[in-house]
Amino acid sequence: MQALRLLLHQGERALADDRLLTPEDDSAYLYYTRALELAPQSPDAREGLERIVERYIVLTRLAIERGQWARARSMLGRATVVDRTHIGIRTMREQVAMLSRAQRLTLELTSAEVRERTAEAAAKLAAFGEHARRDNARVSIRVGSDGDARWIYEQLNRSPGERRIRGAVTIGWPPMVTVLLLAPPED
Repeated sequence: MQALRLLLHQGERALADDRLLTPEDDSAYLYYTRALELAPQSPDAREGLERIVERYIVLTRLAIERGQWARARSMLGRATVVDRTHIGIRTMREQVAMLSRAQRLTLELTSAEVRERTAEAAAKLAAFGEHARRDNARVSIRVGSDGDARWIYEQLNRSPGERRIRGAVTIGWPPMVTVLLLAPPED
């Protein structure tokens, strides 16, 4: 069926160009839904719609990483237009709600403090470690090297308490420790 193949091809091109729902007259969603009108059991058309939702979930994750909560919610709203029953949407919606309400605590250090392993930096980190030990804490450490990350982690662990500090490390500048204190779930 030539018309079906053409619609699927146009859907692929629109998807590749991130024309997911807009423009309305040239979007992946339009082409895949039209393909389903021609062939309701078309696995390629169904997969195309699934890929649109997955792309919106990726865009939601990117918005979360940037702290763009309105954009994250908007991307999930668009995914819902495509397939309101997709399990990934509910999971991401819960993540957006939880992370958008989280309290963010940040400790920035100078490159020299970390490189020279100063006593002042060690004391700041040990004090900041109390936040990182909380049950609802998620920790991220941004530094210039693995060695710097290990040193920072050791200093955080000098804080009082029993809970093990777990954190994600990224390489970058300036050196920084961020603690997200997650809010309890809403009822």
